[in-house]
Amino acid sequence: MPLIPKQDTQPPLSPSTMRVYAISDLHTDYEANMEWVKCLSSTTYLPHTLIVAGDVANSLDTFTTAMRILKEKFQHVFFVAGNHDLWCKSTEGDDVNSVLKLGMLDDTCKSLGVYTTPKKLNGVWIYPILSWYHQSFDKEKDILGYNIRPPHKAASDYRLCKWPLPLDDMNDGCLARYFDELNREEFQREVAKDQEDCQIITFSHFLPRYELCPEKRMLFYPNLPKITGSDWLEARLRTIHGRHGSPTACHVFGHTHFCWDATLDGIRYIQSPLAYPKERERRINGGVDWLPLCLYDSDKGGLVEGPLDCHWSNYYRLNQRDPDNTELAPWVASRYQPVVAS
Repeated sequence: MPLIPKQDTQPPLSPSTMRVYAISDLHTDYEANMEWVKCLSSTTYLPHTLIVAGDVANSLDTFTTAMRILKEKFQHVFFVAGNHDLWCKSTEGDDVNSVLKLGMLDDTCKSLGVYTTPKKLNGVWIYPILSWYHQSFDKEKDILGYNIRPPHKAASDYRLCKWPLPLDDMNDGCLARYFDELNREEFQREVAKDQEDCQIITFSHFLPRYELCPEKRMLFYPNLPKITGSDWLEARLRTIHGRHGSPTACHVFGHTHFCWDATLDGIRYIQSPLAYPKERERRINGGVDWLPLCLYDSDKGGLVEGPLDCHWSNYYRLNQRDPDNTELAPWVASRYQPVVAS
């Protein structure tokens, strides 16, 4: 993927044009990714709105720089925190924990004019939802017999996030519940009044459904599904979009760095990550030429026509998931040594 982002040169078709763009996993601690942000057009996007679905930066200083640049390029910017955003760096102080840092991110966004709570713009509700993952989110059989590290040894979150008591146990779902309860329900009541007349776009960093990630036997790290999503998040989506969704229900997510576009039980789920520079070099799963993704355009009738060309969601449109299959794909098996029983 070129370092310079694709420039959307199509001018607004009318003064009332409403366009919503979406991106996740900017990871601007990487110089190439920060350069990508800086190279976004300073004029094309000025009338429009951007959704940032988490993982902007590991450090608060870098986060502030990246969000300031984005706010200069878009009229409206919405943000929800990802796991990297809540890492606690030594430069931020020994007393800073991840709950305090969430508040610091919120204060930074307020100072920049970035939205972290739902807002209705030109008939479109943009609705950020806070969330965190829990291991029981994984509903597929574990891959046994290989030296695959458990999440607490593989994921940096367990080392770089700092949680105050009683949130320090990341295995029992207490963090997922805690983050879900931070979402203020008065906004849900406001959206409910407009459900029949408005486009509603919700977004989170984490996955609301395990079907939005490849089967673990396909993954370079097969335990990834244990640290990707939240059942509480999906339940909250259904209270916003309706139990059975709607033709215009849309949810944007991030975290796994897989481009995705799939409709499940009446809600369209989309991921459009920038991801790490080395991932872009080998990316075959779509998204190379449409970042930031124009998710909604009022002059073109609403949501982007789909499904978008994304490798893994294309695959699952043609192939059923097989959650009982624990045979590693060849490209995964070559990375792991079988465990020899003593």
